[in-house]
Amino acid sequence: MFKGLTIKEFKSRFKTNEDCMSYLLDQKWKDGYHCIKCSHTAYNKCRQWYYRRCVNCGYDESATANTLFHRCKLNLLTVFEFAFRISVRKKGMSTCELSKEFGCQQKTAWLLKAKLQQAMKSSEQYDLRGDVEVDEFLVGGFEAGAPGRTHGDKSLVVLAVERVVDKKGKETLGRAYAKIIDDASAKSLKTLFDKHIAEDAKVKTDKWRGYLPLKKEWNLTQQLSKKGENFKPLHIHIMNIKGWLRGIHHKCSQDRLQDYLNEYHFRFNRRGFLNSIWEKLIQRSLLTQPFPYAKSTVCELST
Repeated sequence: MFKGLTIKEFKSRFKTNEDCMSYLLDQKWKDGYHCIKCSHTAYNKCRQWYYRRCVNCGYDESATANTLFHRCKLNLLTVFEFAFRISVRKKGMSTCELSKEFGCQQKTAWLLKAKLQQAMKSSEQYDLRGDVEVDEFLVGGFEAGAPGRTHGDKSLVVLAVERVVDKKGKETLGRAYAKIIDDASAKSLKTLFDKHIAEDAKVKTDKWRGYLPLKKEWNLTQQLSKKGENFKPLHIHIMNIKGWLRGIHHKCSQDRLQDYLNEYHFRFNRRGFLNSIWEKLIQRSLLTQPFPYAKSTVCELST
C-alpha cells in the first residue's frame, strides 16, 4: 500500500520496474488468485516471477494481463510516475506537457492518458444525496446565433453537485458529476439523474421546463437562477471546469470531452484524500479492460 503526495515519496518507494510489477502483482490478486478462463483458485509458478499458471487449465497470466497496463509500450516505472503526476496534481497535466516531462512523443502521452481516463470513470455506485443542485452549461468557443441552451457545434453538459456543511460550519460543495447530453430535454437530463442522484435527494434546479417531468421521481424544486446568483457555488464549479479546460488543455474535441470531465471529477471527488488518490487510480486500472489505440482515433488538441 502506498500513500504519498510528493514525487520524492514516490521515487523512494518505486525505483525500478520490478518494484512496480511487484506492486501490481500484490494488488491484482490481493483477494486471492482466480483464473480468468476457468475461475480456478489454485496456481503454479510460471516462466516469469510475475506470471501465474492455472493448475486446472494451464492458462498463464501476468500481473499486467487484462488490465489497462496490458501491452503498454512505456515501461511500468514511467507509467506509474505518469499516473502519479496527473492524479496528485490539482489540475493535472496536458499531454504536451507530459511528453516533454517524460521525453516521449505527444501521441504516446495522449494514449497513456486516454487509458488512465478510462479508469477515472465513475463507478456509479455512490449517488449524490442530501441537497443537490443541477444545471447545464456549454463547452466550446463563441458561436454567433447559438445562445443559451441552443448549442450548435458546442457541447451541452449537465452537472450535479452536493451542497454540504464542513467541520467549520461553512457551506461548501461535496461530490459532483457531469455528463454530456444531446439536448436539454427531460429524457436527456434524466440520464444524469438515473446514474448519479439518489431518489431521496432534495434537488434544486432553475426554471427550465425540461426538469418538470422529473418531479414525478425526484424531490425537485425549481428557482429562478438570476444569472447564477441563486446557484453561486454550482456556477463557480462550472467556471472552474471551463478554466481548467482552457488553461491546461486549451481545447478538447467533443469526442473526448466526457473523458476529461471524468478526469476532472475523479480528482475533485477525492480532493480530501489526495495521499491515496494514486493508489485508487492504480487499483481501478487493474479492474479496467485494455484500451488499445484503435479504440480511440481522435487526438487531444492540447498545448
